[in-house]
Amino acid sequence: MNSFPAYVEEIKSDEFFSCITVRTKETVLKLLKTEAPKWLRIGDEVECRIQEAAISLCTGSKEGSVSIENHLSGELQHFRKGLVLSEVSVETPCGIMNSLITTDAFDRMELCEGCAVTLLLKAVDIKLLPVLDSTSYEKCKDKLYQLKNG
Repeated sequence: MNSFPAYVEEIKSDEFFSCITVRTKETVLKLLKTEAPKWLRIGDEVECRIQEAAISLCTGSKEGSVSIENHLSGELQHFRKGLVLSEVSVETPCGIMNSLITTDAFDRMELCEGCAVTLLLKAVDIKLLPVLDSTSYEKCKDKLYQLKNG
């Protein structure tokens, strides 16, 4: 599981979905949820998680030519090839991200250590968790208690 810290910049909701915009360093990512978590507020620090198998790779510029909005450019640092699947580790602005792709795709793309790649993260595949330390735990508990009893 890949994880990285981020801050909530925007929450837009309609009757069907919520679009949550988060920022990690210079990178802005969008998450799509059926509804925003009740505890979530603009400015909150959160942990974003995404499974390795949910990350696609591409080479070259695909900006505007794919429907996936979340693009992370990076450099392939390491890979492990198996008969069916290959795991690749990519240095991105969010830190090292791992992706599982088919070995056929790995070979077709002619991937190698040091090559430039772009990771594609679907907005529905990124999970959001509160960052809990002793003070944020108390704040979160208070928010949830107010929502239940308010």
